Amino acid sequence: MNSNSPVTTELRAPQEPFPEHAHSFEEIIIVSDGCGTHVMNDVPMSLSKNYVCFIKKEDRHLYDRVDALYLSNILFEKDKLQLSSDLKRFMPNEADKEMGWFINESTAQSVRKLIERLDIESHIDSEESRMISQFIFQQIIVELWRGKIKDVDLINHGDKVIYALSHIRQHFADVNEINEVADAVKLSSRQLTNSIKKLTGMNFNQYLHYTRTSKAFSDILYTDQSITDIAFRVGYQDSNYFSTKFKQVFKQTPRETRMRQYES
Repeated sequence: MNSNSPVTTELRAPQEPFPEHAHSFEEIIIVSDGCGTHVMNDVPMSLSKNYVCFIKKEDRHLYDRVDALYLSNILFEKDKLQLSSDLKRFMPNEADKEMGWFINESTAQSVRKLIERLDIESHIDSEESRMISQFIFQQIIVELWRGKIKDVDLINHGDKVIYALSHIRQHFADVNEINEVADAVKLSSRQLTNSIKKLTGMNFNQYLHYTRTSKAFSDILYTDQSITDIAFRVGYQDSNYFSTKFKQVFKQTPRETRMRQYES
């Protein structure tokens, strides 16, 4: 960490491709703009605007295929922070499979201002600034939790698109057509697909298949489920079609992915 404070910032404007690494501290990644691929513990995922991701000490991660990806990273040493016991419920725990979520634009703007203040205070070497940094950190945590994208947040075009991405991530196995998602967010299919492309660099079908196969990638690596069962679980009725899409995304077949895990 680049500070004497137990919590500090590292702003990436933009983030360059970066090889796999791990830290001796925890990290929160907040995507301000752009898109890219984030691989955590060998599992790829798509990063796009207003996505928040929590990284634990033992996690390995890297950045690849970045396109004007702007990140606000908050680094913290949990065991050195004087945190309220209530704060834990606003952060992912060990049992959670999902370590991130989308936030609405209003929250993103509020958090951006808090991070700007944290960036100043956490680099001042004084007891007062260290205390203020911890207070700001706790406020950021609560804001990120409260700002999770929900139906009630559908107040502007930007939030509708972020909600659509969140909806796809949560219901990837059941979503098949863009019309279903467009109707849910009250946008035309054309508006939505153009906006998804702008935010993620992928069209609707590409994003859906990326999300499905990324979920499958984790199960292939870390469970003993058959590849056919995994294909059905993530939304494919044909395991051969699943294998084709998987290879299009990751340049390797599901079977090759599993064999490499056994060999490592």
